[in-house]
Amino acid sequence: MAQEYFLRVPTILGLQGTTEIMAEPSLGAGTTTDKRVTFVMKYYDVAVKVGKAFGLHPLSILAQASIESGWGTSALATQNNNFFGVTAYGKPNKYWTGAKRISKSSGLPFRSYKTVEDGFSDFARIITSYYKEAAKVSSNINAYAQKIAYSPYISEKNGDNRVKYRALIIQSAETILVIAKKKFRPLDH
Repeated sequence: MAQEYFLRVPTILGLQGTTEIMAEPSLGAGTTTDKRVTFVMKYYDVAVKVGKAFGLHPLSILAQASIESGWGTSALATQNNNFFGVTAYGKPNKYWTGAKRISKSSGLPFRSYKTVEDGFSDFARIITSYYKEAAKVSSNINAYAQKIAYSPYISEKNGDNRVKYRALIIQSAETILVIAKKKFRPLDH
């Protein structure tokens, strides 16, 4: 299922099928925990903390991270704390030291972060700096999904699909809300 899910997910670079964005293989028989539950339980608090720091709703952060990282199972997420497929272009900043991973399949450089919080924070910094219209409506997942999907964040030129990306953000957010309500307090600021 993980592979099928990620094959239909658009990425900002159109890298469907590359090793960086493909979900890691399952841990094998006997593993019964749903990766979506594991993802929410593991990264919920980080999204809340980063969301408060940047004024972004944590649900928007988690929903986008789930899509871009195959629910936290991609090689970029597990090995480089890069849950959003952020490329290693631009200058280092408070959250990114300049470390990178070169894709074996595409040759593109991707940012490598010291911690999950650094990766989430750099993403939030990018959204609040360059996608301000989406950031302003992050507490409304439908509006956020619309704004980010129809912004330059998505490039149909690279094979991305704006309609599908918008729908996936909303679908992932609904799944996250169900899990969060069972396991945590509601995802509110």
